[in-house]
Amino acid sequence: MLMLNLLTALLAVVMSSPSPSASPAERELPTIVTVISSPYCNSLADHFNGAMLPMLANDRVLDGTSVQLDTLNMVFHQTDYVEQYLHVRDAIEHQETTLNNSLAGISKNIGQLQDGAALTTDPKAKAQVTQAVWDLQTAYDHQRQLAIDLMHLYQAMLNYNIARANPAMGGFSEREMTEAPAMRDSKSWLHFDNQRAVIDRSEDQAVDIAYIAAQTYCVPKK
Repeated sequence: MLMLNLLTALLAVVMSSPSPSASPAERELPTIVTVISSPYCNSLADHFNGAMLPMLANDRVLDGTSVQLDTLNMVFHQTDYVEQYLHVRDAIEHQETTLNNSLAGISKNIGQLQDGAALTTDPKAKAQVTQAVWDLQTAYDHQRQLAIDLMHLYQAMLNYNIARANPAMGGFSEREMTEAPAMRDSKSWLHFDNQRAVIDRSEDQAVDIAYIAAQTYCVPKK
């Protein structure tokens, strides 16, 4: 997954308040990074992290969703399938609500990061922000699609009266057992793993590009 130390480095791009002078008796700590404060750099730090941090939180939510979908695939193999079904349904409701509630803030920060590209006259600096925005937007689009699909899954589960279900052995009728296995796999018809692969790859690329931009244009040269 993402190199979180890179993200931590980006957080340091925002100028902090000057520290009080150390007394001669105190050990002087080494300076980790001296940061240039500029509209371009401030925008990069504020809005890149403003988009990326909630997206990383969404990735953790989707880790939990992955477990629930695996359980859903096997729920009718269990004798307590009613309880398991209700547990999965409620978990997915919480997860899709968390995902959908995060989308507006992420989208706003991506848009503001794009606007920040205009805060520099350096074409290379501008191009790096534009590419980071492209990668963030790609990851966002796939997170959004999963959030919407999971909301529809929850609604379908809510409308299904599990208490009146009388599932066949293994949860599938004879007709359903003749279908391709992918048709009986919730992750498959949600394109869950493929969507997450695109999200991970796009987030990694966005972090790499933003980190290079921060190091190139927002840290004074020695």
